Amino acid sequence: MQCVVTGGNVKVLGKALHSLSRIGDELYVEPQEDGLALRSVNSSRSAYACFLFAPLFFSRYSIPSGLNFSCKMAIKSVLTVFRSFATLEKTVEKCHISLDEQKDRITFTLHCKHGLLKTHNLSYQDSESLEAVFDKDNCANVFRAQPRVLVDTVVHFPTSLEEVTVTVSDERMWVRNHVEDDAERSKAMLTELCLAADEFDHFAVKSHNSITFCLKEFRGLLLFAESTGLPVSMYLDEPGSPMVLSVTDSVLEGNFVLATLSDDHSLHKSNRG
Repeated sequence: MQCVVTGGNVKVLGKALHSLSRIGDELYVEPQEDGLALRSVNSSRSAYACFLFAPLFFSRYSIPSGLNFSCKMAIKSVLTVFRSFATLEKTVEKCHISLDEQKDRITFTLHCKHGLLKTHNLSYQDSESLEAVFDKDNCANVFRAQPRVLVDTVVHFPTSLEEVTVTVSDERMWVRNHVEDDAERSKAMLTELCLAADEFDHFAVKSHNSITFCLKEFRGLLLFAESTGLPVSMYLDEPGSPMVLSVTDSVLEGNFVLATLSDDHSLHKSNRG
């Protein structure tokens, strides 16, 4: 496998890796004919993320014909290659990624200005292909928003908050912090934001539901979307069904699949139309 990433795409790749690090501790790497797949899953298997970079994302992308390879590696070791985005933008001209199956390592070589080379040899372990089964096209509720709309929404919640609840109606979306039960609710501070349908690029509701999901992984995708300016699509179904978050353009696709609570804890649902 030989991949060469040039220009601004080096930073895009780095941002994707930092987003995946919000999901799990291991990075799964799978070169395919339709592009390079980078995936991660958390320890409880309740959150999964995948970025697929099409061959056109790279200035060079070549894999042996019929290659059937999948590995995993510590994501922290990969982040050391892309630690500073300011440095990547100012000094790195291209990143060369190569696979050495005999030595069980993947080499990242950063070609910097003035002929400076920075080489990182990272060991890996063989693994099964990591894939989640999800069907976002059949979800009842579909939304698409510019990343700034969603970033400005979640900024009102503390970083320590684990879960948020989203409730939807025909013309509104409410986002609030999730509180476990009535006993806690009497002591807790409730934060709720309301977004109107016209704040979204696309707002399609077939089912008035409330779903609760982890905020950390949601922030992980927003980190990437905000840096690239790509709109975020949200696919929601009934409580307990996975929520899918997607970003896409002509050369890459990112999907985050998050588990949701099966119980519906929505507040005031009866008087929301």
